[in-house]
Amino acid sequence: MASGAASVVGPKICLEDNVLMSGVKNNVARGISVSLVNGKTGDLIDTRYFDMWGGNVAPFIEFLQAIQDETIVLMGTYDDGATKLNDEARQLIAELGSTSITHLGFRDN
Repeated sequence: MASGAASVVGPKICLEDNVLMSGVKNNVARGISVSLVNGKTGDLIDTRYFDMWGGNVAPFIEFLQAIQDETIVLMGTYDDGATKLNDEARQLIAELGSTSITHLGFRDN
């Protein structure tokens, strides 16, 4: 996994030598990019990105709440992944295992 760099380079998310998300695949954008992988089979379930600068956090929260048990969740940021994050979104990400989400700020990665 390679997180984005400021507003210049988007994240790249790979698993077992397979690129799941990248600028080349055109499935990353400003904000938080997420890949969901089946924890038993290793199959890709879904990829999404959520604009945390100009977007609304509600669809991201709904997405996080719908993640099933035994799902591997991979996230990367690009440009701004923090401005629209509220306490509820940060808590949901922390419950998935993140130890850094409480400190994520503007253009951090």
